[in-house]
Amino acid sequence: MDIKKQESGFAMIEVLLAVVVLAIGLLAGSKMQLLGLNYTQGAMMRSHATMAANDIIDRMRVNQAGVSSGAYDGFDTDTVPAASSCISTGCNASDLANHDLRMFANHFGKGDAAGASSGISGAKGSISAPDANGLRTVTVEWSELVEGSEKARKIEVGVFL
Repeated sequence: MDIKKQESGFAMIEVLLAVVVLAIGLLAGSKMQLLGLNYTQGAMMRSHATMAANDIIDRMRVNQAGVSSGAYDGFDTDTVPAASSCISTGCNASDLANHDLRMFANHFGKGDAAGASSGISGAKGSISAPDANGLRTVTVEWSELVEGSEKARKIEVGVFL
């Protein structure tokens, strides 16, 4: 008597193997999502830093008298000038430069923003005095999380004014 035994269903080892493969795939997908989020945040920080640098450069181009007098030279967002009320009544070059520097500091939550930041919290900006050729450098420095550790980042934009 020949009895054929038919097997149906899955063996426990097959189910376990399928679960392990699925778990590895889900972990890889979540790691890619996390890396994508970190890279997006880094790109956003670079964009904000570039906008802050371009903003102060444009403000300096408008206030050539303030640039010529050295009102922007050696500025650092750690020391923000006092608020000026001349915007509604008319500013001289020095007052306008102080206003511009406060607006630059706002990008880092240090000027009129009273602790609020437009996107680069914990960062700092500076403007160098002109070198022998008249080149000024606007620098923005910040740190960002890259692959699990804090990395210092910086952009420098040189401008002849």
